[in-house]
Amino acid sequence: MAFPDPLPLAGLDALSRAYGLGAIRSCRYLPDGLLNRNWRIDTAQGVFALKELVGLDPDVARRNLALLQDLSTFGVPVVEAVPARSGETVIALGGHHYYLAPWIEGAHPRGEAMDADAAFHMGSVIGRIHRALGDPAIGLPAPQPPGGAPTTPDEARERIGDYLGRIGLLAAPSEFDTACAKVLRARLELLAAHEHLRPADTAPTGPFGWMHGDCQNWNLLWSGGRIAAVIDWDRLCVKPFGEEIVRAAMYQFVLADGRVDLGNVAALVAGYRSEAPIDAAALVDAARRRWWRLTSSVWHLKYHYHLGDHSSDHLFFSDERLVRWWTAHLDEVEAAFAA
Repeated sequence: MAFPDPLPLAGLDALSRAYGLGAIRSCRYLPDGLLNRNWRIDTAQGVFALKELVGLDPDVARRNLALLQDLSTFGVPVVEAVPARSGETVIALGGHHYYLAPWIEGAHPRGEAMDADAAFHMGSVIGRIHRALGDPAIGLPAPQPPGGAPTTPDEARERIGDYLGRIGLLAAPSEFDTACAKVLRARLELLAAHEHLRPADTAPTGPFGWMHGDCQNWNLLWSGGRIAAVIDWDRLCVKPFGEEIVRAAMYQFVLADGRVDLGNVAALVAGYRSEAPIDAAALVDAARRRWWRLTSSVWHLKYHYHLGDHSSDHLFFSDERLVRWWTAHLDEVEAAFAA
């Protein structure tokens, strides 16, 4: 019984000793996670989810995990970390850091599996999270106004050109390389035709504060038509609330061909407003900024070409389908968020 190569642990005995788990009956790697490594651990003490921290400071992870007990008192569905025998929620084993949580059964529905009722519920949960994280009882520092100008068209062209140049130097391009180059050339054309729609170099409008930071389908566990748990709080951050609402909606309700169910978008916004206020102007601004971020970004290729990590390859093509559809329906999308 072992973790997949490269082994993050010398074995499972150290894990069992650290948490007092007793005999470990099985250990199954979960390949669906993006940019993280997760396992399902079946032990004498029960079934657990084990997560390896990737690119996250262990002390930040401990702070985020400590918030979960308080968040549950606000009605946010969370899964609290299991403390090790030492009392720590994050432990170091074999040069890596991990945390353990009870295993929660659930699914990650999206696209055609979603309806207006589920969308409204999802929006209400996101609103509850934002409201709870801003409560003084949670103890987070006062949020500072977020800044940052949108990527310029020249920056986007340079980034895309760098990858086209890299692919052009390959002696034997793979099927991915060839398909990627085709998408990148088309993206340059899309940018040239629509760069005049880029958001202004002004601060985002609307309310801002602490948020989950990655509230998308893989981090929402559903059971019985309701969210059983919001997981993976690694990217807790301060941003405009509209950004999280738009990002969550456009990932959750996208269909296989890149279309988005705009009725569900409007239902999610209504659900959010049942818990927290946000006006139409803030959501329209956030939608335009998110569209431009996707249009001007090829972040997936950093993992493929620089880090040798192909786990996001499929997202490169699905995001391209979304960008194409979104660009053709920009006004309709913004109207749905403003509904």
